[in-house]
Amino acid sequence: MAVHVRRRRAFTLVELLVVIAIIGILVGLLLPAVQMAREAVRKISCHNNLKQVGLAFQNYHDKFKSFPYAWMLDRNLNVQNWSTRILHELEYGDIYMLYSSEVPSVREAPQLGFNPVVVNRNLELIDKQLNVFLCPSTPRGTDDYHYAGRVPANAGGPGLPPLDMTWQGAVTDYCVSTGVRGIYARIAYRGNPGGARHGALQPYVFFEQPLPKNRISDIKDGTSNTILIGERAGAPDIYRYKERIPRTYLGGIFHGLNGAGWGDFLNGEHWLSGSLQDGSPGPDGGPCAMNCTNLRGLGFFSFHPGRCVFLMCDGSVRDMSESMSPHSFAAAITRVKGDRIDWDE
Repeated sequence: MAVHVRRRRAFTLVELLVVIAIIGILVGLLLPAVQMAREAVRKISCHNNLKQVGLAFQNYHDKFKSFPYAWMLDRNLNVQNWSTRILHELEYGDIYMLYSSEVPSVREAPQLGFNPVVVNRNLELIDKQLNVFLCPSTPRGTDDYHYAGRVPANAGGPGLPPLDMTWQGAVTDYCVSTGVRGIYARIAYRGNPGGARHGALQPYVFFEQPLPKNRISDIKDGTSNTILIGERAGAPDIYRYKERIPRTYLGGIFHGLNGAGWGDFLNGEHWLSGSLQDGSPGPDGGPCAMNCTNLRGLGFFSFHPGRCVFLMCDGSVRDMSESMSPHSFAAAITRVKGDRIDWDE
């Protein structure tokens, strides 16, 4: 009696290639969705960071009847920035208690008569990584959470010491918005010149009068309509559009001056002049204020596609489109000019 053995049919090479192609197509379809889902989670985390910072600002205002200054320079040439003032409200009380606001966080401070022990302690503290100041969408390597800051001698203008100021600090993706100027202001206010163009947080400089006030009552345009803090991500690197500029560019001077750290006093000065569309500075700024460059004074910058995230003066957090008109974006920065904002742009 003949026994029939059923032979199992094997895949042919063509069939195997078809299966691989189908799997590749499915992966290609799923990968963008997975990436979008991950970015959505990262953006939520970024929102939550800024909400924590916003709550800290509100609690600080309740306590001191004013927001902190964007940055401060006293008669002893002690220079500080806004973020060190709200550490306690951010529940970094251990750092706040150790940090001395009476001593600048620069290596050369002992040459100005400051206690070197306290100076070194401050420098160690501002080099601590604080995740509340970091957006998880920002691409970084393991060595990209710290940077070298430097202000060359005489670069600070009158009132600052004629010597190099250097420090190492932990980076941040957020900075203040102190006002609108340059070409971006001329574009934004075409047909509506004049008026105050400064932002919510202003600096205290001992030789300037009158002293600025940073109270909620001074924000005449409304706290929900005025930016307090925004994303200027990517530090310690500098970006022009989406291109990362080598850290040796022009001897690294732009990196040192970029206000890249949460404890960096330069982080408190960000008068926006805009850039050209490719992220280059232009003669006095340009028409682009979002996602063209993260250079201090030229624009806000994020790795959220097409948008940046901002903390408003009432503690709310807003996504703003990089295509927002200069008029509306400038109106969101200024606190007393009275311009109308079109949030639907």
